[in-house]
Amino acid sequence: MTDWETAGINCIRAAQEALRGVKATAAFDNSVNPHTDADLVSHKAMVASLESSGLACDLVSEEFDQTIKINGGGNTKVYIDPIDGTVHFVRNELYFCAVGMIVVENGLPSYAFVGDLVTGDIYHCNGSAAFRNGGPVKIPGKPIGKPILAGWAPYEPGMDRFAVFSKALPQKEYLMFNFGQMLQSAKITEGRYDACFEIMPAKTQEFAGAVIAWRAGAIFTTMDGKPIVWDGSRQTMLVSRDAELHNKLIKSFNS
Repeated sequence: MTDWETAGINCIRAAQEALRGVKATAAFDNSVNPHTDADLVSHKAMVASLESSGLACDLVSEEFDQTIKINGGGNTKVYIDPIDGTVHFVRNELYFCAVGMIVVENGLPSYAFVGDLVTGDIYHCNGSAAFRNGGPVKIPGKPIGKPILAGWAPYEPGMDRFAVFSKALPQKEYLMFNFGQMLQSAKITEGRYDACFEIMPAKTQEFAGAVIAWRAGAIFTTMDGKPIVWDGSRQTMLVSRDAELHNKLIKSFNS
């Protein structure tokens, strides 16, 4: 494995270990995605792991507004989310929570990593393939039963758009859930979900699972079918198991 591949896996593992047994004892705000003591524990573990790797990068963290220069900084941009799904973490619903990281080089994602906080599984990808716990994964064959779609749209206007989107879909063909994102996107590689989406513009680090599914063969664009731009700007997101499903969802969303 390359240096960044090793560094990313070590970084995710360090965050998983730091969070094991930690409870969010204080929330610093009451936002949709609150910041807690646990987020900071994970953030510090990830920063320390990256610093010990000896690799240089400009780090963008969900927990800080300013870029952090790791080992002097550099042209490589790294985006981390110390806890994706903090709102679930504070209630000990860890099945919806993950730790995520994306490495962007030359304007494109070269590596992505997602750590499951319940199982300890680590999903990751390089520029050409995806893996779970080091073993290669590919998008499996046709889904069993109805395709399962997962999104994240709390509060207005996200809930309004979510409702319109769900009504546009043939109800007998799809099951749609409004929870999770990063981990569920990564699990598309196992056939446990068929598509995941962010209806409201989201930060780059929240796309880590989608990048992994993309490298495993999924289709990955914005909700209106445009290519994702890797400049740190907020964007909507849709990742689907295949082009047929992806095109149907885009058509329904934009109808």
